[in-house]
Amino acid sequence: MAIYREHLAAYRKDAAELVLLHGWASDSSIWRPLLAALRRDFHITLIDLPGCGRSARVMGSGDPDHYVDAILPLVPAKAIYCGWSLGGMLATRLAARFPDRVQALICVASNVVFVADADWPAAMARQDFDAFSALVAANPRASLRRFELLQLRGDCHAKEVRAELQGLAIAPSQENLFRGLACLQSLDNRQTLTDLACPCLYLFGEEDALVPGAAAAFFANRYPQHSSQLFAGRGHILFLADAGELSSLLLSYCRNWGFVATDKPAQLNKSDIGRSFSRAAHSYDGAALLQRRVADRLIAYLPQEIVGPALDLGCGTGYSLPALQARIGAEPLLALDLAAGMVSHAAEQYPNIANYFVCGDAEDLPLADNSVATIFSSLALQWCENLAGLMFEIERVLQPGGSAVIATLGPNTLHELRSAWRRVDGFVHVNQFAERDDLAAAISGSSLAIEAWEEVVEVMYYDRLSELTRELKSIGAHNVNGGRPSGLTGRQRLQALTQQYEVYRGAELKLPASYQIWYLKLSKSR
Repeated sequence: MAIYREHLAAYRKDAAELVLLHGWASDSSIWRPLLAALRRDFHITLIDLPGCGRSARVMGSGDPDHYVDAILPLVPAKAIYCGWSLGGMLATRLAARFPDRVQALICVASNVVFVADADWPAAMARQDFDAFSALVAANPRASLRRFELLQLRGDCHAKEVRAELQGLAIAPSQENLFRGLACLQSLDNRQTLTDLACPCLYLFGEEDALVPGAAAAFFANRYPQHSSQLFAGRGHILFLADAGELSSLLLSYCRNWGFVATDKPAQLNKSDIGRSFSRAAHSYDGAALLQRRVADRLIAYLPQEIVGPALDLGCGTGYSLPALQARIGAEPLLALDLAAGMVSHAAEQYPNIANYFVCGDAEDLPLADNSVATIFSSLALQWCENLAGLMFEIERVLQPGGSAVIATLGPNTLHELRSAWRRVDGFVHVNQFAERDDLAAAISGSSLAIEAWEEVVEVMYYDRLSELTRELKSIGAHNVNGGRPSGLTGRQRLQALTQQYEVYRGAELKLPASYQIWYLKLSKSR
């Protein structure tokens, strides 16, 4: 049975493993809004349950143990499990059968039993479950529409949740919908939760039409050894409207349980980066003299023979697409960038050059495993903070024997501007890039091999400091680091900066701005 799985690396090698399991008629894409926050502290395994999303159909009946047995070979030897709805019930079942493999359990909008009985009335009424099953039999498409309405009912953020849901899941077949219902109906975790020794947290939505909010009180009374929380005004998908809320709560509990040692704040904000470069899409090419020079030089690092699809990772305005097409001939060419504005601009400028234009994050590539033969990335990956995750993603999407050629910036880039600002105030005004040892460690943590690593220092010269700052604004390279000052920079501080920068004016009567550029060629073993 082919089960779809992704494993996304955390920022640190010693991070805890976290397995995310989705609910009925859904797939692992439901977790996408949470991934950026969770990957700071967890290695994440995403699974499409059997018969859902990109996974093959369930063999045999809807026995919960068939689901557990199918995913067990694909999950870490020991992990924290977070499951939503059916996924939470299956995670609880897995914890009962394999307690040594489950460090902690977090269940979101997940009941102890799904269909009510006299002992557990805080669940879906039998007649409602039977009526819904009959609708699945008569009209699967209508049943999915009905299911979406039930998930949204009563949620104070229903509009936002509906927007997040659009296009997320691949609808299962009627056969697999039935198998999922059979699994829900047969799951009974009452005794399991009594015996469960690992830390356990159950989260409920007060207005949930599928797992009644009253289940929270039943859970707290029946299982005082476990933790639970009721979210006011929330429905069945209580995490999509504010993904950061669940991420923070999950992280807080895991820290209290001792599974997360640190709380390192993010230094780069991907949303800020995307917006900044999107705004600069139409002004970028007019100011990007250095960027074009670096991209042209990086072309020479490409393999002599390229067989298979190529990816321009961080394509920007699409400047390098014609040169890439000339090298790869008729092979497919993909252009991908974090900034939606850059992707749109590249598609307008070069509509017949690339086969596909995609908006996506290099740390979470929306591409299949082993799908590209060559990756070309010029001055884009310095905007990635999770270097381990980045290299695992490059390794994942590269075909065996494939290559990645990369130009990125080192930490000495714009050291003159950084030093001048440091003498003015204590804020972070200049983007900070990774140290060589950190980048090398991330590469060595993957199975990628370094075939070449060349350092070149490029120095640009300006008559006035304002020319440099205007150029940085035109290409979208705003300060996006944590610790940057809020608000506008006042005239007095700008005058002080100008005065401090003047110490670098050389004999040629120009102001220098240095760029530490690393050219790398990486390969994936066959």
